[in-house]
Parts: sequence; structure tokens; C-alpha cells
Amino acid sequence: MIGAACVTLINAPIRAGEMAFFFARGQKVNTLACRNRPWQGGQQCGRRTWIVRTKNEHKGRQMKNLNFPGLPRVLVIDDEDGIREGLRALLQAEGVAVETSSNAEDAVRRIERKSFDAIFLDLNLPGADGLSILPTLRQGSSPADVVVLTGYGTVANTVEAMRKGACDVIEKPFTQDRILSVLRRSLETRQLKNELTWLQDRVRELTATELVGLSPAIRQVQTRIDQVSHAPDTTVLVTGKSGTGKELVARCIHERSSRRHGPFVAINCAALTENLLEAELFGYEPGAFTGANREGKEGLFAVAAGGTLFLDEIGEMAKTLQAKLLRVLQERSFRRVGGVQDVGTDVRIVTSTNRDLRAEVDAGRFREDLFYRLNVMHLEVPSLAERPEDIPLLAHFFLDQIGRQMGKALSGFTEEAMETLCEYGWPGNVRELRNSIEHAAIVCPAGMIDEVHLPAFTGGAPDGSDTISRGSITLDYKDRSIRALEGQLVARVLEETAWNISKAAAVLGINRTTLYNKIRLHSLGRRPGTAKVTVS
Repeated sequence: MIGAACVTLINAPIRAGEMAFFFARGQKVNTLACRNRPWQGGQQCGRRTWIVRTKNEHKGRQMKNLNFPGLPRVLVIDDEDGIREGLRALLQAEGVAVETSSNAEDAVRRIERKSFDAIFLDLNLPGADGLSILPTLRQGSSPADVVVLTGYGTVANTVEAMRKGACDVIEKPFTQDRILSVLRRSLETRQLKNELTWLQDRVRELTATELVGLSPAIRQVQTRIDQVSHAPDTTVLVTGKSGTGKELVARCIHERSSRRHGPFVAINCAALTENLLEAELFGYEPGAFTGANREGKEGLFAVAAGGTLFLDEIGEMAKTLQAKLLRVLQERSFRRVGGVQDVGTDVRIVTSTNRDLRAEVDAGRFREDLFYRLNVMHLEVPSLAERPEDIPLLAHFFLDQIGRQMGKALSGFTEEAMETLCEYGWPGNVRELRNSIEHAAIVCPAGMIDEVHLPAFTGGAPDGSDTISRGSITLDYKDRSIRALEGQLVARVLEETAWNISKAAAVLGINRTTLYNKIRLHSLGRRPGTAKVTVS
């Protein structure tokens, strides 16, 4: 015996000269087993397959170190029974789930029903050929890697297959090592992509409590958060208008403090009646009141032990309950409803309100002593109108977040859309901005968000006013052509409205898209300090 190699020949005619193919690759062949009779020196004998087993091949499971949720899934598409069954046996021995298909139509149906990690595709199929269905096989959010198998390996076919998305091309006949190495490389790459996606999602989850913005106003808030995070027991009062992100600030304080491993518990004081809020905060003993749970209930002060309790809308709390909260802050203990013993508590209390608590104290609606206990560290969250330079950054942050949740490829905003976002006053603050981006992401099929995808806004001024002045304008009559006068008129209106596109379009009696077209037509440039903003 001159070597330990073996070639199994099934289901295809063997022609003279094929023996040289294996020797040309330096492989020693000693036995060519045909289905009915052995190899007869270059003469045709029965049918053959294209799978060659060599001496060093198939030592153990080459896919054993891959980490997939379940078995890797592979689809083999070939019209030759021997190739399909040979690859099935080879790959199943490697711990791979294999399905086979003999034609393009059946393969497409399988792809539509389930996803695969890799596909071995023969180009010469009955009916539709492999190249024609290759783009279809690559569709989806996580398309399979397609490895092309061809017995007619021309340069043109290889180039066309790679152009349509194939990751590799294998010429027939092929060895087991070649098949397994290509599959392993494909699965390893896929595993790395999956791990990268998971890590990116995890990073986004961990950074979801970060305040997005670079304006001086938001930087000051970030500085205050860093300062108070080093004092894990200090009570914090967060104020600001509705929708500015007060709860996000509270979460940032919790996540950056030594209490981050404890629970973060939030409750809206305006959402419950006084009695229900008291029972939720302090808990109650069995049978403390009609309808009470027979086993009693733990209060949020107990649930949040070791962590942070966030009391949202503290200005809505009834004065009688304010007195009980004051005692908790002073004594660091509380008493359950219907209970007779004090229970110690270890929580940081962060409160928020959109009211002016000082004015509430003066009006007699809020306890002055409680105000001072809550106002140890005060953080004022600026409205979006106070930090307009953060709008593009926030818009892109929300678009990336929402686009991933929806599974849409949204790349950014057109200049017109960003102009609209920057000119609006945002009375609903960051919450309204996020809702608007979500609306646009739903309406936009893919690509860039345009002005038409945004919801209708009331106007550009922060106070919501849309007062339009159409007073007289003096133009230069040196060039009396309509084109020249139109350019002068548009330029003058843009200057008088400080390049507020919404107001300028209203003054001229045209829509914003038409105004943008005229700006380009007359080469008026763009408003100073603005530029097209996109996300790659």
C-alpha cells in the first residue's frame, strides 16, 4: 500500500485523466472504490462522488469549540444524491445539524421557514441555477454564509458568485479537509459577529443610564451627579420640567454610587391615593385594614434596602404622609401600617418634582422642614430649549436605539429634517423628541429620515408662537429678471428670520421643501454654523 488515502466514487461517470487531478495536489491514492467494481485505470466505471478522504483528515470533531445556541445549522443544495448524502454524513459527524435540498425551489422554501448558519450551494441545479437564487439565500437580518460548489470553476462564475455574496468557492472534486476548514472559518466568523452584537447590546444597556449631551448645561448636571455619587447616603432633590429626564438622572446617581449593586425602586407619588401610597412605601401588617393581604406586605423602603428609592413627583404627596417621610429621613427607620415596632432602613432617597417646592412651602402646601431634608443636594435638569446644541446628538442617539429595536437600517437625517428638529421649541422636552424620532422611524422605510417622516410641529419659537410678519422688503433693481429678484427676495427673508426655515417659508408662502430647492437654485449657501448631519 503506497498510502492511506481513499477516494469514494459514487453517482457520477469517471473520465480518463481524473486520476491526475488528485495526484496534482500531492495526494497519494491507493484505492478507488466504485459502487460495483474497482477503478480500471482511466476507464469509466459506474458513477462517482467528489469527496476525497486523505490520510490526515477528520481527526476528531473540528467544530467542538464553537459556541452556538444549539447546533450550527447547515443547508446543502445539490442535485447529486451522493454529494448531498456524503456531506450530510461528514457534517453530522462534526456535530452539525444538516438539511439537504435537490433544487432551487425547495431550497428557497426552506430558507423562508427557518434560518441557517451556512449553505453549500451547487451552481448547476435543475430549473433555476445557483447564481440566480444566491441573493435570495442571503436575505434577512442575519443571512447565512454561502459556499459555492462547482464542477465548472470558471473565473467568470467565481467572480459573479463572490459579487452576489458568496463567502467562498470550492471546486469539485473537493477534500473533507477543504469542506471542514471552510465551514469552521465561516462558523467562527459568525460566532465572533454574534458575540460582538451581544457585547454592543450589552454596552448600550449599561450606558442607557448615561445623560446624552455636550452642552454646558448638561455638563453641569453630569458634574453634580459625579459629586453626589461619592456620598451614597445623601438625599437628592431633582427638579426640572416634565420630560427632561429626571428619573434618568436618579438612575445615573444610583448606578455611579456604591449602592449600584442594590435595587433601584421608583414610585410615582401622584399616581396613588394617600392611603395606598403609605401602604406601598411602608408596607402593612396582616389585617391592618379592610382588604389587606392576610400575610401582610413588604413596603418599598424594605424592598429597596441597600439601594435607592426614587420618589417621583414628591410635590404631590399629602402633608400627613410628608410628616411620616420626614421621620424616616431623620430616624432612618419606619413603621409598617398597623405595626407597633420600628424597622430600620438603609436606602438613599432621591426625589423629583416639576414644581417649585419653595413656592409650595410659601403657599403652605409642602412642609418646610421636609423641604430642607430633601434639598441637601439639588440638581436642576435643563429643558431641551436651554440646550438646543444637544438636539442633533440626542436625535442620533434615539434613532440608533429605536432603529435597532425595530430592526431597521436607518442611517441618519437629511439636512432638512435636522433643520426642522433644531428649530422646534420642544415644549415636551427630551420625551417629546424621542417620541418624534420613534414616529419618524416607523414611517421611514429605510435609509435617512427626511422632513416628511417627522410629525407635524406647531412652529419654531420656544413659546409656540407662529406670528408671521409680511412687511415690505426693498430689493436691488439692477437686474430686473424674475430669477434675480426671486433670489434677492429669498435671501432677504432668510436674513430677517435668522435662517429659520419654517418662518421664512411661511413669510414667502411656500413649503419648506420648495424653500430648500430655491436656496440651492440661487446658491444661497446654508445657515452659518450648520452642516449636514448623518450617521455612518
